[in-house]
Amino acid sequence: MTEGSNTGGNRKPGTFVKGDPRINRLGRPKSFDALRELAQQIAHEKAKTKGETIVIDGHAVTVAEMIVRQWAQSGNAKLQQAFIEIAFGKVPQAVELTGKDGGAIEVETIELTDDERAARVAALLDAARKRRDRQAVDEGLA
Repeated sequence: MTEGSNTGGNRKPGTFVKGDPRINRLGRPKSFDALRELAQQIAHEKAKTKGETIVIDGHAVTVAEMIVRQWAQSGNAKLQQAFIEIAFGKVPQAVELTGKDGGAIEVETIELTDDERAARVAALLDAARKRRDRQAVDEGLA
């Protein structure tokens, strides 16, 4: 074994040994859909402790079921809320938009000619360019 080798007893913590079942042979998921699919596969696996499948009330428990059971019994209010929302759905949150004193929202319409509109767009673009150039100078990129 060489000085810089990480095999055997010289292995760094958290590194995998050959044949470790935790190794993801499929690699990093390429998109969120792939990540979701991987998470669902893991959620459907049988939950294990010390290599033995966990059995509750005569049936093998899945990883997802164990998580939900832990949330239901947790002292953490956020986990309890997540459990209730999964079980019964989220509580609707009313969103109300009103104007002053509960009245209608007032909208002011400004009519611009094509030349006025073009001048405003040009002014916005000039301001954005100046801000970009100022940031480049501040960061030492210019």
